[in-house]
Amino acid sequence: MGRTVIAEDNLLPYLIQLAKPDSYVTGLILGQNADQRDYVFHLARTPRPASKDVKDETAGDTAEFPSKVEHLKPLKSVQDIQEAWVADHAKHVTRMLPGGMWVLGIFIVGPGDVFGDPKAVSRLRAVLQHIKKNLANNCFLHGNSPSSDKLALHLCSTTQRYTCKSFDTNNLNSSIYPVDWKFQTKATRWHQLDCQYDIDLIFPTSLDKQTQSLKKNLQDMLAAVSDSIKSAVCMIDGEVKDSSEVLDAFGKKPKASKKGRNTGEVKTLNVTLYIPCDSRPERDDELEVIDCCGEMNFLGNLASRVFLHQKATVQEAEEAVKQDIVRSLASRLELHWDSLIEEEQGSPEERLTLHEPPRRVLVSLPDCRVTLSDYLFPGEGPSEALVSLQELLDLEVEESDVQKDLEVQADPADFCALDAELEGEASEDILPVTMNTQNIIFIGLAAAALILAVSIAVQFTTFIDKTE
Repeated sequence: MGRTVIAEDNLLPYLIQLAKPDSYVTGLILGQNADQRDYVFHLARTPRPASKDVKDETAGDTAEFPSKVEHLKPLKSVQDIQEAWVADHAKHVTRMLPGGMWVLGIFIVGPGDVFGDPKAVSRLRAVLQHIKKNLANNCFLHGNSPSSDKLALHLCSTTQRYTCKSFDTNNLNSSIYPVDWKFQTKATRWHQLDCQYDIDLIFPTSLDKQTQSLKKNLQDMLAAVSDSIKSAVCMIDGEVKDSSEVLDAFGKKPKASKKGRNTGEVKTLNVTLYIPCDSRPERDDELEVIDCCGEMNFLGNLASRVFLHQKATVQEAEEAVKQDIVRSLASRLELHWDSLIEEEQGSPEERLTLHEPPRRVLVSLPDCRVTLSDYLFPGEGPSEALVSLQELLDLEVEESDVQKDLEVQADPADFCALDAELEGEASEDILPVTMNTQNIIFIGLAAAALILAVSIAVQFTTFIDKTE
């Protein structure tokens, strides 16, 4: 049985308006994978880079996608596609996708028969391989879909006929297979699932890690949070559902009475995650005393919103929510440490150093229920989100379309009491200091509200010997 793709019908006019008789345009296919069927909700044109902006991210450092892209001359050949740039675009777009959504492949608009040209096919395969490799660099982004197949859609700019092929990215020598691509009105009925994930964790910093960079500390913390979320028990609307149950069975609003109106709308499902506690009794010989020089406090509430196609199961929904939480957390932490000019060292008298990762905002697509994410640093407003949406997703939206209150900023004054508490603790029942280390708090601040921003606190306290 061949692969089928169902795409929103408003995407076809979008492709047609990109068509030029003598040049090519490339972009990303965004959607959800479901066995042999994919649901596509958006196509995002890849902007043309300036030559100085093109880096091979799979080879090392992460390049920052420029805030203003220099539009060069149009692509005259498929061979001119820069796979490193397209792969970088895919990574930045993946940060904006809800869990359970992926970059499914690429599209190309241009003249001729692309799939009839062996050199063009080889180039497209290289681009798709580069995307897969780049997204695999950060496992916490969950950038690659469960399927190893990636799509390549070509719209001929002269005939306006489109053809889609599937490439197996696990096999460089595999054949390409035809895909049945269909544009339909309301390609699927999307189920919306909302979740608020509370975080209140402490990670001690052992002496052997006192010189470890902030980035490495955050990566270790992210790995621990990811592991705990994987083990979480998921409840939907307050009940533990059978993993094979279809969301459509309980995701519809009840029908109205005969006199009422039956809208057939899909209701929002509320998801709650519970982290199991380790109830195994510990023996004294299993306990270990570790000398620590500090701790990382991870605090707050992360807002999650995902969308599943109408035939999705409870298991798919659980996986999407967990992926979304980890992907969102990984995205904002990566954005945060990339924004730091240098590692903050502080001064010996400092007990608190405050950091605030960007908060999440959502943007509704014009013709689809699915919302996409952007991340705003302190002081930034919806206008900054509009710039990202235009450059990365080729979307023109209004500020009113940005849901900016999903997560709210915190007041740093709320954490002043923590510093005072630390000072008080340091003055009680202590022996002389045996090691002179820095005192730093890393905090992503979040205000107390129905939905909070992620908060992170990292405290490097002076190592102190205590006696009974």
